[in-house]
Amino acid sequence: MRLYIRRREEEKIRKIKNWTLIYGRRKTGKSTLVKKNLHMDYYVLIADSNSAITTDDKVMKIDDAIKEVKETLYKGGIAVIDEFQRLPDIYWSMISNWDKNGILVIVGSSYGIVNKVFDRNSPLLGLFTPLEIDIISYEDVLTQVKDPVLSTIYRDPWIIPFIDSYEEFVDRLKEFSLISKGLIGEVFKEEERQLTDTYYKILLLLGEGIWKTSEISGIIQPKGGEGTISSMVNKLVKMGLVQKIPTLSRENYYKVKSPPLSLSLYAESKYAISETDAKINYLPLGKEVQFSVGEMLSKYFGGIQYYSPKEDIDVVIVKKKKPIWAFEIKMGEISTSEAKEAIKKMSKVAEKVGLISLKEKPPDYGDLSLGPKELLEIANEVVKLT
Repeated sequence: MRLYIRRREEEKIRKIKNWTLIYGRRKTGKSTLVKKNLHMDYYVLIADSNSAITTDDKVMKIDDAIKEVKETLYKGGIAVIDEFQRLPDIYWSMISNWDKNGILVIVGSSYGIVNKVFDRNSPLLGLFTPLEIDIISYEDVLTQVKDPVLSTIYRDPWIIPFIDSYEEFVDRLKEFSLISKGLIGEVFKEEERQLTDTYYKILLLLGEGIWKTSEISGIIQPKGGEGTISSMVNKLVKMGLVQKIPTLSRENYYKVKSPPLSLSLYAESKYAISETDAKINYLPLGKEVQFSVGEMLSKYFGGIQYYSPKEDIDVVIVKKKKPIWAFEIKMGEISTSEAKEAIKKMSKVAEKVGLISLKEKPPDYGDLSLGPKELLEIANEVVKLT
């Protein structure tokens, strides 16, 4: 049986009281969340511009499906239209003419759908409130899975049915590399964009850890130079594929948002894993853990997560424009000499400093030392707080 990770968005879905647009990248678990948590009276998935599918696998014409939705709402019920971005625009005008009875929930597998629905010329403007479903928060996964490494990989729901351990993820990376490219292609399709070679090369380079748009531009050498790359990277951010993290040097650090996608792209970039049976000697797992843990800590301390590549500081938490905390995060043990060196380096940047090891609690040289047990305790606290 597939493991189901409970997440705090469930409560938001259960509390829906008005017409709502649920949106997010492909395969982040939107449909599953709706089916498990919304007591709906009618559900329909838009298959293409002509066909729709009901929960009991009945294929029907879109006209008939939309009539059923209207009827459900007229009776004061809850109706769901999934993959709403595929619904032809003529039906948007039709929906805008309906009386606002019942609760209509529309689900869109794209970020572009938000701009389209809330555009000033949209017939649906003012009818819906937005609810984003992103990859799962690290703390939600960690509180249930307990394993700090596997919890990082499980943040993207599509990977959960395939693996039971990080080792299995590495063993099957060839499969996941192919799935990843397919998933990226699906995201582009739903965003009504074409996955060009340039976009894919950018994602491969980001997966490899090359984060500066100037460096990416130097490698790809596109027409329009760095301006073109910056524009494309920002489009990838808006599509939910790339995460933008501020740095202390005022540049933005860009990374592939999903940990399994990021690691798959790294393996593809470095080892051409989809085309060969190359032995994988190294994956930048530490970086993925670092950003997931940092995201959780920023919520715990009520600040914003920064990164400091220049000073090589894993996590900096900034509050009111001041670096309050800095953390060194290691997959393995932190020796006394490593601890002292890290504390010295981080003290130059932030008011308080901490050490984190995923193996065991580090030596108490800074203001805070966290091992696996303490990380789990913080995850439980964050889940209660937010």
